[in-house]
Amino acid sequence: MYEIYIDGKIAGYPGDEENVIIEPKLELALNDAGSFEFLLPPGNPEYENIQNRKSMVSVCKNGKEIFHGEIRSCKKDQDNIKECFAIGELAFLCDSIQPQGDYHNLTPRQMLETWLNEHNSQVEERKWFRVGIVTIHDTNDSLYRFTNRENTLDAIRKKLIEKLGGYLRIRKKDGIRYLDWITLPEYGKYCEQSIEYGMNLLDYAEESSAEDLATAVIPLGARLEQSAIEGLESYVDITSVNEGIDYLYIPEAVEHYGWVRKVVTWNDVTLPENLKRKGMQWLIDNQYESLVLELTAVDLSDLGNEYDAFELGDVVHASAWPYGMDRTFPVQQMTIYLQEPEKNKLTLGTTVRKTYSSQVKDSVKHMDVQLENVRQTTVWLQSAIDNATQMMTGSKGGYKVSEYDENGRWLRDLYMNAPNKEDATLVMQINMNGIGFSREGFDGPYKNAWTIDGVLLGEFIKAGSVTAEKLSAEYVAAVTDEIDTAVTAKFDVAEGLISAEVTRAINQEVELAAAINVQANQIALRVTEGEVEALIEENADSIRLKANQIAWESRYSSMSPEGILKCDSAELSGTFKCGSSHYIYVEDGKIKGGAKDLFTESQYGYIDYSAIVRNVSTGMRHHGMNVNSDCIVLRAKELATIASTDESATAFVGGNGTLRIPTDLKADGDGGLSWTIQPIRFENGIMITQI
Repeated sequence: MYEIYIDGKIAGYPGDEENVIIEPKLELALNDAGSFEFLLPPGNPEYENIQNRKSMVSVCKNGKEIFHGEIRSCKKDQDNIKECFAIGELAFLCDSIQPQGDYHNLTPRQMLETWLNEHNSQVEERKWFRVGIVTIHDTNDSLYRFTNRENTLDAIRKKLIEKLGGYLRIRKKDGIRYLDWITLPEYGKYCEQSIEYGMNLLDYAEESSAEDLATAVIPLGARLEQSAIEGLESYVDITSVNEGIDYLYIPEAVEHYGWVRKVVTWNDVTLPENLKRKGMQWLIDNQYESLVLELTAVDLSDLGNEYDAFELGDVVHASAWPYGMDRTFPVQQMTIYLQEPEKNKLTLGTTVRKTYSSQVKDSVKHMDVQLENVRQTTVWLQSAIDNATQMMTGSKGGYKVSEYDENGRWLRDLYMNAPNKEDATLVMQINMNGIGFSREGFDGPYKNAWTIDGVLLGEFIKAGSVTAEKLSAEYVAAVTDEIDTAVTAKFDVAEGLISAEVTRAINQEVELAAAINVQANQIALRVTEGEVEALIEENADSIRLKANQIAWESRYSSMSPEGILKCDSAELSGTFKCGSSHYIYVEDGKIKGGAKDLFTESQYGYIDYSAIVRNVSTGMRHHGMNVNSDCIVLRAKELATIASTDESATAFVGGNGTLRIPTDLKADGDGGLSWTIQPIRFENGIMITQI
């Protein structure tokens, strides 16, 4: 039985003489907002109250809400009947705009949560979303995305769903609207009502398509700043990690279908090895034909509660022996005529594997064990905890089956999303050898497991931001056996501190040690060899380096381990010294020099570039250079001097000419000088006019 509510008030109820709604039709689809159309006659109590962009309409079946949305249009016909159209609540995300911004190193759940928080800050509370269960992961679980004033739903669809896959599901609990981002097997339930020829199947249509099939892919990554071909853009490719070839292919698919190449771009991938991994996974997922069934079927749950109702995302067993079809499919779309159930349509769809290949979907396994960031309970960890809480408390329930051998001895317990293991996709198995989890049915693979011999196998281990495919006691033991017993390692996590240390001392060798310490206000890295130590210490306002040799190399400067400094367009300021037994001291425009044990103002000479001289005859002050020392020694093969304000004056070396120089310098007592200008005549480089 269906009930219809407008702004929380009953507006449509079977058999009611006032609460009448005509021709109600509901459209539902995965990753779509859905819509609801109906006719509202003048006698309905909500006829005058319904308003565009304000009124909310809900559709419930047997007390369970299956649609909630906003009235978008309501127009009258010639009989004053209002033709109403409502869009589903997922469309609320179109009412907010994501500002220009870039987001780094966020998990898929954190990215979704960030954008939902921005959405909530822009709309009224009735349109708010909270992040719910997220089971979609990236290879590194570290996303990099841009937003540029697109609406929130477009941002989520184009930059999350299209890139990483998965399905959006709205789920409500305790009056709170959650947005889940999950895989298809996790979306719905196993529907115990099947569709069968001769019982509730009214019409059948099958469409098989290979339109989007690909047998080879050219994966491209982030755009490069420089291009090999002028006028064309270049991107990261896989040639460096794929034997010089820029494409990937699956031999069995090529043999069956021939070469079907496609170019796929991942704008946020900068490493060729990651690009190759993503390209192969995309190719595996797109080498199959799609099979879509459109069925007209009667939902027998409309006749009584003893039948399980069809719901979006449910797995349904469909049997039509005249068409050679007998298998389970997920419900992709539903068209529900609330008052004419015989017209209801279900669209079931999946991808099927043809006879050319029986490959396991995850044939390419990556055994990289990567410690990204070892941290205390932070926003990252809290997000993972929240997600796990949502998953554990938001479950719809499932099926438990216990199996026994021919002698009645217990074999295993199976916890599944279907009543039998042949149809189940999500399986948790407990047996005498451990606990295993599969997303691909009873036969596995079981990518997450904890076996009785101590092996912990996990795709994602969230607690410490560790992303790994395998973290096992066997592996640790094997590595330990290969390392000399004189090598010790320890890893400690305490309140306010995370530390790791490895030391080695074999026979008489000097002890080697390396340590990392992470605190809330400091990160320190230390490597020692006996008494020799190298240290990098980073605080909030400073970085300290200590080592016998320090070297760096950058675009504008470098320094070798031997201390040779090279700079391009450098600027030095401040006070510094250099030298060994003697020194040069630079300060405020002065270059000073002397012996280290004679470091007094009167015992070293200097050149002062900040000197100022005043001409008492004109009153003008001039910047100059003052050379001061107990003695000045000049040695040169040829020496020329000039002192003149005349820009055309020339100093002659070994030739003839006249120079004007100041003579009779006198101090006037207030810091000024007076002098007389005296011409001096040179012939053949010899001064012939005496002063």
